[in-house]
Amino acid sequence: MKIWQRIALGAALTATVGGLTTAGAMANGKSSGSRPDGLAAAAASHWNGSAKVAANKRVVKAFMQDVLNEHNGAHATRYLTKDMQWHGGTVGTVAGRDNVTGLMTTVVTSIPDLHTEVKDIFGQGDEVVVRLVVTGTQEGPLLGIPASGRKVQWDAIDLYKLRDGKISEEWASEDFTAFLNDTGTYKAPWIQ
Repeated sequence: MKIWQRIALGAALTATVGGLTTAGAMANGKSSGSRPDGLAAAAASHWNGSAKVAANKRVVKAFMQDVLNEHNGAHATRYLTKDMQWHGGTVGTVAGRDNVTGLMTTVVTSIPDLHTEVKDIFGQGDEVVVRLVVTGTQEGPLLGIPASGRKVQWDAIDLYKLRDGKISEEWASEDFTAFLNDTGTYKAPWIQ
């Protein structure tokens, strides 16, 4: 085996196994002990980051399933930090776990058959982005809109920030124009 092949093999093994030896030491036939080199540290960081992102996605999916799809608004407290902030654009910001739980309870009470369908979910670091479609029947007042008894459907893209395995912030980008149209509250000129 040529020296460049030993270096490449050593680098690959170092990145994969976690770096018990460095690529340079492998090329010289010497062990560097148990100190991980830069490649191993990068690989370990990548895998730890991937595991964290996967865990954060699971928290967001569980929150959506339990609180929204299964209509357990009061369960929101299980998934939210005490200082939770929900940002709803023109709807405003709701601050605090108890207040956000109240909002979720109002939503699932007003739309008792509410269902969220995740179309895409992405994560990076402490953030998770979900593209979803929300459907249901508005049977109670919601955001100042009286009960309409009508089917509603809207698209949403929500960004969640997590801390210590709980949701600490959400930026909810909901297509409220579709909701207003479906409830008969407002028809935008561009809606057919």
